[in-house]
Amino acid sequence: MPFMFIQYRAWLAGAVCCCQLWVAGAEPVTPSVRDQLSYLDPGRIVLSGHWAEQITNCLEHRVLAQDVSALVQPFRDRKDRTEWRSEFWGKWITSAELACRWEADPRLRPLVELAVTNLIGTQSPDGYLGAYSPENHLWNWDIWGRKYTLLGLLGWHELSGDPAALSAAKRLADHLLTEVGPKRPEVDMFRHDMWSGMASSSVIEPLVILYRRTGDSRYLDFAEWVVREWERPGGPDLMRKALRGESVFNMFPGPKPVIKGYMDGGHSKAYEMMSCFEGLLELHRVTGRAEFRDAATRVFQNIAETEITIIGSGSDWERWCNGTRRQTEPWQKGMETCVTVTWIKLAAQLQRLTGEVRYGDFIETAAINALFGAVCTNGDWFCHHSPLAGVKERAPEQCQMHQNCCVASGPRGLMLLPLLAILQSAEGPVINLYGSMEATMTLASANKLRITQTTDYPVGDTVRITLSPAKEESFLLKLRIPAWSTATKVEVNGKSQPPPAPGQWLALHQSWRAGDTITVRFDMSARLIHAPGDNRFAAVVRGPVVLVRDARLGGEVNEVIPIRADGSGHVPLKQVPTNSPGRVWTLWLAPLKNGKTVTLCDFALAGNTWSDASQYRVWLPQQEQ
Repeated sequence: MPFMFIQYRAWLAGAVCCCQLWVAGAEPVTPSVRDQLSYLDPGRIVLSGHWAEQITNCLEHRVLAQDVSALVQPFRDRKDRTEWRSEFWGKWITSAELACRWEADPRLRPLVELAVTNLIGTQSPDGYLGAYSPENHLWNWDIWGRKYTLLGLLGWHELSGDPAALSAAKRLADHLLTEVGPKRPEVDMFRHDMWSGMASSSVIEPLVILYRRTGDSRYLDFAEWVVREWERPGGPDLMRKALRGESVFNMFPGPKPVIKGYMDGGHSKAYEMMSCFEGLLELHRVTGRAEFRDAATRVFQNIAETEITIIGSGSDWERWCNGTRRQTEPWQKGMETCVTVTWIKLAAQLQRLTGEVRYGDFIETAAINALFGAVCTNGDWFCHHSPLAGVKERAPEQCQMHQNCCVASGPRGLMLLPLLAILQSAEGPVINLYGSMEATMTLASANKLRITQTTDYPVGDTVRITLSPAKEESFLLKLRIPAWSTATKVEVNGKSQPPPAPGQWLALHQSWRAGDTITVRFDMSARLIHAPGDNRFAAVVRGPVVLVRDARLGGEVNEVIPIRADGSGHVPLKQVPTNSPGRVWTLWLAPLKNGKTVTLCDFALAGNTWSDASQYRVWLPQQEQ
């Protein structure tokens, strides 16, 4: 298959530069806390290979194919009472805006502009911009939908400088302040809301961004008021729970479930909860208050330790379920795509803020396995859930629209990945994700730098990085060394370097000239990983890629197959040609203790017939149960 290319372009021709983004009279606020890492701006990235194929398919067949008029129609109708139709416009446009940061397709920007113009045309004279009927304002998903609308309007204003988008966002927020907030203390924001108030509370994120954009302290006051309101009776009390180390699974135990087999996740709705902590990180940036950052950091760590599964995502029936230790139990609806995307977004927020390397590992694992595994073959649709065993199914349509919450969320994760591949610090470039790509960036000195990665990673183990600065210059280059790569080998211009520590940034500081090369060889030894708390099951992981058994590859996926590993837990794999029915990424022969072999494929494209024909299993039985 020929390479497919994704282009990451700044709008150099006709673009509005950052200093011109604000409308006349506005006074943007400089954050109190500076991010340690930032997106390339301006820059250009070209990705090729598997990542490009996945993202390009989704861009072409999902994002660009969207009928934006259909997304705006609920805002014209204003008949909603319980639905979440008002989130679909915001989810779609934020994914399209992310794509606009790197994709030069001439169809994309006009489509986004049309969607914004059409939406603003539905705004009421009083500023309301939503899909709910007047008598149902503040109920169910109304504020949640307004949150997404704000994010979409603010994203377009950042990209284009369109004053109409910022004006519409201000009017939307101003109207919300007339219905609920510091000036309406008698209104309980959470009484009519979904999931203990977490859905409405996620409006913190765009409120803080709007404050930064305008300098209007009312929006910051509103966001801080929401956090204080969490502590009132019936509120979610998220920050105090996080700071005292309460498990996310136990934050909202709720009544026993009525669905047979459900894993007792209570009311701890995963996606909405993480969205609130994204808002706390925005509050930390503008206020400098450490407790906002600490709460988000602690809840992230708790999720990583107690909820995230081997494929990099979590949740059953969209709720936290103490899933890390329960991965071999029957799951009803595991690994919601909305959860996967928000987990990646939260990790990306924390990585940019702190500069810590470990968040890149979480992003990579979730992207390569859970997110890529949720995309239908041509990129036009997504799974609602991606279980660890069973069948992947196309997400059902929701709200009487050709939409689904996860179909709308999935592109947001995919379109974010090119921005996370190569980041920038004050000292120089930071290579965060590996794949065949080329990036052009401007260093702090204004010197231009081109970075080329040549690799078939994660199939192959070697990445060759070529640096081409316009002028010779000394700067710091950082490379993420994944925690699983315990014996990484690095050469600079053919000269071996000291072995880098796993799970750390490799910092290379020297004077760089055009044509300098860094060769990184990762330890891609396949590892046999036993299920947490249940040695009867094990999984095979090679680098960041989870390998699974698929019915198309022969045999009964639930039969006992004792995998043979050496004393260090390494499994000697042999790559075989990819010739199975349907698309798979890679095929590997794994040895069994009885001298036979079993064929495994990557999780991302296992089960992609979307039928019983490709039932699959991650955790392989190692002994009779």
